[in-house]
Amino acid sequence: MIYPKPKVVSFREKVNGIKKSTYLTHSLYYHPAKFIPQIVRFCLDEYCKKGETILDPFAGSGTMGVEAATQGFESYMLDINPLLDYFYPLKIPSFSKEEWEKAYYEARDFFKEVIHREPKVVKRINDNINYWYPEELYNYFCKVWTNFHELKDKKNKISVNAVALILFRISKYYSYAEHSMPKLFISKRKRALIEKKLKEPDIFGLIERMGFAILKDVKQSVDTLIELDGKLKHTKYFAGVDSSDFDFSKIPELDCIITSPPYLQAQEYMRTFKLEMMWIGIPQEKIKEAMSKEIPFREAPSRIRGEYVDKIREEIGRKDLLRLYDSYFWFTLKALENASKRLRKKGKLCVLIGNPKMKGIEVEIWKVIYEHFVKDSGFKFIDLFEDEIVYRKLFTGRNNQNPQGMKSEYLLVLEKN
Repeated sequence: MIYPKPKVVSFREKVNGIKKSTYLTHSLYYHPAKFIPQIVRFCLDEYCKKGETILDPFAGSGTMGVEAATQGFESYMLDINPLLDYFYPLKIPSFSKEEWEKAYYEARDFFKEVIHREPKVVKRINDNINYWYPEELYNYFCKVWTNFHELKDKKNKISVNAVALILFRISKYYSYAEHSMPKLFISKRKRALIEKKLKEPDIFGLIERMGFAILKDVKQSVDTLIELDGKLKHTKYFAGVDSSDFDFSKIPELDCIITSPPYLQAQEYMRTFKLEMMWIGIPQEKIKEAMSKEIPFREAPSRIRGEYVDKIREEIGRKDLLRLYDSYFWFTLKALENASKRLRKKGKLCVLIGNPKMKGIEVEIWKVIYEHFVKDSGFKFIDLFEDEIVYRKLFTGRNNQNPQGMKSEYLLVLEKN
């Protein structure tokens, strides 16, 4: 099969309306492998008309939703992460400027209360959390989160989300876990940092001041969108759902799908949020269930067949890697396939993906998607772009299949016939 040649671009330079990928609420909270807003904006400008309906079935940090809402598009987002119920309402606000002002000041008082209140009984939220903390900090955060859970039902939902966001960040930062990496693990560097922090004479004062600084940053971010009060378009999301078997009849017909699926071997997405899920009170069995929905941990009922995907399968050879390989392509393509059934005629499918390596073999994922949709599903090829990755976090000293990282990402644009 003959594949198209990608056009080399820099979306950061091509999209003039966005100077920084962290503008608006795009940096409200840490999220691994974020979809940069310039790519979403490019797709909206090039392939969509104002007022149309857009979907991201792998919504992650919610980049598509923010861009769609500010640019005049109705949008829908799906993701397996149950914590999005705490993130998205702040990231894409549906409340007024007056409601936000009131909620912000309530959040200040609420945070001060959860920090200073002495509960009658300090609850152990989850038996597995103490592994990630020295005893002093573990006991402290148990007290703080006990207060949060005992008081949250008496507070405004907006302020509850804001305080949850603060607690997620300070609880992660003051743990042994690396707080800004797309994996959950304990490093020597982080242990040393926490041991140094424990020697501070006013460590709990430092934590409190960090929390208020985070809330101030949240306010500044949300304020930028609140200024658009009345102009933001409708956004609806489904948190904690599996896109590969989601009932897409729950959403209307679509004009465009703009998405960036998880990468092959990116099996740490839900684990990245495990501490947050434990503190917020999600039961251990539910956490395991959420983590089991990650594509690499699932057993594919069958194989995706095709000229390119079969060729790479033969080259890889190793059974353990092939299990992951077949799982990845089965569930990723099924999610895109099911979502695409809601596309109108001439609706666009825009997929951003990289080329990871397995056993040293580069897997050009876009070719598998191209072959599946153009050859087997009758989609029309529109565009293919190659965009160099400017910033990425890599792991050293670990068993990393892609130690140098991926150099580029590819935006494949197809049209439904």
